[in-house]
Amino acid sequence: MRLNFLFTCVFVATLVGCATPASKQAMTVSHADISSIKSENLKSAVAVRDVSGGKSTNPLWTSQVDNDGFKAALEESLAIAGYKASDSSKAKYFVDVELKKLDQPLVGIDFDVTSEVIYSVGSDSSKNTFPITATGTAKFSENWVGYERLKAASEKSIKENITNFINQISKKFQ
Repeated sequence: MRLNFLFTCVFVATLVGCATPASKQAMTVSHADISSIKSENLKSAVAVRDVSGGKSTNPLWTSQVDNDGFKAALEESLAIAGYKASDSSKAKYFVDVELKKLDQPLVGIDFDVTSEVIYSVGSDSSKNTFPITATGTAKFSENWVGYERLKAASEKSIKENITNFINQISKKFQ
């Protein structure tokens, strides 16, 4: 009886206590994700100023996207696109980001996570707002562990969101 209880406690602890935050690498876009349309106006001219709305991950609950991880993924993605300014104080455009919503399911076989983000791109003379909604899906066949599947779906959602943002600003600032 005592051994069964101990085994059950250890099993539950390994399932519940392992949530980790979304990783920057998994949320960062690749060259293949970005549209072939490139904006010369944005080349080495963009700096990320502020990211808000993210949440810290509680290891006993679910994986979240925190502000620092989102900012790092966005900055790396802008660098891959060729848009990141080498010196943020000399950037022609600044980006402020608000993660409005990260809609995560509590249970399921395949997880769909939807992110709603508002990007504000400004310069000395103007400001453009880009509200973007994106969904990331992680299937049971990718990972049978629920909290890892939820993390993967969240990362895919943010990556898709950043991809859509970069593609939209590429067209807007053509």
